[in-house]
Amino acid sequence: MFLIESSDQLQDFLENGIADNEKFVAVDTEFIREENLEKPLLCLIQIATANGVFIIDPMAIDIFPLKKIFENSSLTKVFHSADQDLEILSLAGINTKNFYDTQLYEAVLSVNDSISYQSIVFRYLNKEISKTFARSNWKKRPLQRKQLLYSANDVFYLREVYEKQLEKLTACGRRNWLDDELKQLFPKEKEVPVTLSKNNLEIYNQLIKWREEKTQEKNISSESIVKNHVIKAICQRGVNFVRNIKNSRNVRNANFREFLFFAEKIAEKLGIKEKPTEQNIAVNLLRTLREMCSREHNVAPSIIATSKDLEKLIAGDRNVKCLFHWRNEIFGKNALQLLEGKVSLHIRESKVVIA
Repeated sequence: MFLIESSDQLQDFLENGIADNEKFVAVDTEFIREENLEKPLLCLIQIATANGVFIIDPMAIDIFPLKKIFENSSLTKVFHSADQDLEILSLAGINTKNFYDTQLYEAVLSVNDSISYQSIVFRYLNKEISKTFARSNWKKRPLQRKQLLYSANDVFYLREVYEKQLEKLTACGRRNWLDDELKQLFPKEKEVPVTLSKNNLEIYNQLIKWREEKTQEKNISSESIVKNHVIKAICQRGVNFVRNIKNSRNVRNANFREFLFFAEKIAEKLGIKEKPTEQNIAVNLLRTLREMCSREHNVAPSIIATSKDLEKLIAGDRNVKCLFHWRNEIFGKNALQLLEGKVSLHIRESKVVIA
């Protein structure tokens, strides 16, 4: 583990830390979101190479030279749950080319669409990762050695997980299933702060901060509590949208329900309102079909099709991603037949089947 706190140390890392023939590095960041800050404060950047783990302090040095690594298209940058890291790096002036997300790709190897880092490390390496320092004050200097070791572990094991995951993806022929999702991931999330008004941006920051604190407290992945697109929708559509979700019988996740109670208070306080909308029964029918396909093929439901995709299908849109390539094979063609009345769903021996 090497701590980089000076320009000379950073230059040495850029010259000697990554071998010329190295194909990938593992990356993570530590940052803080605070209500009084317009954007998150980047506190650490961790990079694991074949030569070791390098921890860069962006509060001590100019990280602009790191663009050489992150904008190198021939070097894969491996993240776990990449969206926020990519956002934070971009806000710091570093755009990332050629990246890979182990959390995203695990969703085509299991029905879990938001596996945590500690869970994926245990799954592939049978090692338990401590989250003791997850709630550390990362902006306080000097950092404790235990904090540095904790941050180093977030990328040290990620290299081996990535290699093992690639082997598994290749073996089952799913290596490139989500390449398009990776290309679209960051631009989609980058739009969030741009499209929100001042009041809505305040909501967004408070909801994200609550989720991150709960993530650290529970030692689970952030999107297993609430997904980013739901937070954005709350900011744009307001308190009635929150209440419609909260009153749904399908909300069984205790952490998500706790989040909804918090979001309701925040959205109500800031006076964002929305006209109530009716539930679409046809969407629920397609969700049932999606769950069946998810379990049969061991692919996470939201990776097969999002709720918005299902709504588009019902509205007659046939340019939806679930109607193309592997998604069409495991779900799309059955969804169209269901919508056209050519097949139906039945309960047989306590299981839902297509007939």
